[in-house]
Parts: sequence; C-alpha cells; structure tokens
Amino acid sequence: MTAWFGAAEPAEDAGVPADVPAYEDAAELPPVPILRLRDVRKTYISGQLEVEALRGVSLAVGAGEYAAIMGPSGSGKSTLMHILGCLDVVTSGTYELAGTDVSGMTETDLAQVRNRQIGFVFQQFNLLPSLPAWRNVELPLAYAGVSPAERRDRAMSSLERVGLADRVEHRPGELSGGQQQRVAVARALVTDPSLILADEPTGNLDSRSSEDVLGLFEELHAAGRTIVLITHEAEVAARARRTLHIRDGQLDLALSGAGAW
Repeated sequence: MTAWFGAAEPAEDAGVPADVPAYEDAAELPPVPILRLRDVRKTYISGQLEVEALRGVSLAVGAGEYAAIMGPSGSGKSTLMHILGCLDVVTSGTYELAGTDVSGMTETDLAQVRNRQIGFVFQQFNLLPSLPAWRNVELPLAYAGVSPAERRDRAMSSLERVGLADRVEHRPGELSGGQQQRVAVARALVTDPSLILADEPTGNLDSRSSEDVLGLFEELHAAGRTIVLITHEAEVAARARRTLHIRDGQLDLALSGAGAW
C-alpha cells in the first residue's frame, strides 16, 4: 500500500490574485508557481474498458495561495487530488511541484516528494491510536531520517503552532474530533512542506469543530502557507481565496474563471 507520507506504514510502536484560478494557455502562467499542471490527463484501464478521469486539466497555484477544488461525486476531483499529492501519476501532460517536473518520477522519488514537499490533511485524520499526539506528528520526520531529539522538538513546536501545546501526550481517543484534525494539521506542517493538501478536512467534524479547523487554515494562509483544499461543500470552498470547479474531468472555466497574472 502506498503511504501518503513517503514510506511503508509503520507498526503502531514505532499571494495570488483571487480572480485567476485556471489557465487555458501555458504562456499565461506565472513563473514557477508552487504547482502547475499542463494538459493533464488520467486514464484508468480495466480489461477493455477505459475511463478518462481527467481530460486536459491545466491550472496553477502560486506561493502563499489558498485555493479550493470543488466538484460533485464522479467529477474527477479525487483523481486530481491523487495527482497533486503524488499518490498517482499522470497518463499524459505535466505536473510541476515547486519548480520540479514530477510527472515521470519513479515511486521511490515520488515517496521522497510526498515526505518532503507535501503536507497531507485527510478526512479520516489517519492518526495511530496507540501513540500520543507528539509521536503521531513526528512520524514524517522519522521516515526522513531526522534524529529523535530534533523530531521531538519539531513535533512539539508544530503542536504549539496549532494550539495543542497542552495535549502533546494525549492519544487520539482522548481528543475531540477537532483536536484530532489539529494534530493532523500539525503533522502536515512538521516537515515545512511547499504545499498543504487537505482532502475533505471537515467531512467528519461537527459544525463547531469544522469552524475551528477552517479558522486554522485561514491563520496558516495568513502566515504564508500554500493550501489546496478538496471539497464538495460550497460553504467550505468559500473560505478559500479562490475556487476551481471540476466537472466531468475538466475544469469548468465558466465557474472557475480564466486569465493571466
């Protein structure tokens, strides 16, 4: 099983203008954004059946931008999330992350990119229940070969950043849903990634906890973090600074808009 943080899963002990979201002409793109897709296509083949999940997607997200990708079930947004997270590869087209073309990388190289360049926040939290919060947060650093002392220091700092300095020894079962998602955000931040990729981060939360987590994303954006949020909820997407709409494997430019920086 591919691990989102860049290695096999461990044992339990162990500023961009808001009105320019999509681009049809590569010449219009800004120089070296944090991520850039050009005519990306993804086709899945099962026997004689071919399903084109993405059909020529081109977009760019600049440094420090907070963007949402929104679409209904079957629109291709999950496939796009997997491409952006280097959890899957394109069939054709190119994907550049932090100025590097990752389109043709091997799985080993992609694992390193996931570990060092992307901080993931998922709907299900993906926390190990037997480990305290700080040890969950340090896991990506362990896979990156960081020393135990530095891992602990960085995990503690990351938990303090998300307001959980008094919960570092609590296990997931001792935390509320909103607090568990904050631990997940702290884990996403601990490697100082180029991109925070959040997939339906409020999907398992009540309205109060959802507001808490979305408020945290706004704080991170204000601090200069680049965030891409995947959602099907209009009220969640509205919290981002611009929204890209995907439908039938293509960006809906009528809704998303197009232009040049």
